Amino acid sequence: MAELEKKQSFWTTLPGMLTGIAALLTAVTGLLVVMHPHGPAGGKESPAAGVSSGVQTAPAGGGSSASSAPPMQQRQKATVLVVGKDGTETRVFLNGFKDSYTDEAIGLKSGQSIPFDKIRSIDFLDVHEYQRDVKVTLTDGRTLEGAIQSGEQFRGETDIGPFAISVVNLKRIAFER
Repeated sequence: MAELEKKQSFWTTLPGMLTGIAALLTAVTGLLVVMHPHGPAGGKESPAAGVSSGVQTAPAGGGSSASSAPPMQQRQKATVLVVGKDGTETRVFLNGFKDSYTDEAIGLKSGQSIPFDKIRSIDFLDVHEYQRDVKVTLTDGRTLEGAIQSGEQFRGETDIGPFAISVVNLKRIAFER
């Protein structure tokens, strides 16, 4: 052991250099993910450009929040504005909006079935024992009055998840195409 072994620093060895480079790449990638969680351009659709949904409170007797929605937003995805008896508003996607009994139509107690694509709005009126009076406004402007079963439920998807509401808790449904 005439020669003294030189102790080499870990960082100057090949495994040390590779470990250092990997740590640097991991740190830079983590920083980019934190700074831009939806990609460099905000992803395909930024949260502000998405369909606003969820529960929103409408001012009493107030105006429609549909007029405050950007026109581009309404062209991107057709929605259904669901207004509860308490005034809360929820927007669900028209594609996938269903009635619990008849899927993509409402069935009046008189036997008449009206597909959603022919309906502009449904106003929910008086509640009777097992039925709810409704006024249906068609896309051509005609109105029909009738009743639907009060046990029905409407369901659909919002941008944050599934939504369902019972007929007895409804005030209005408006189809925004």
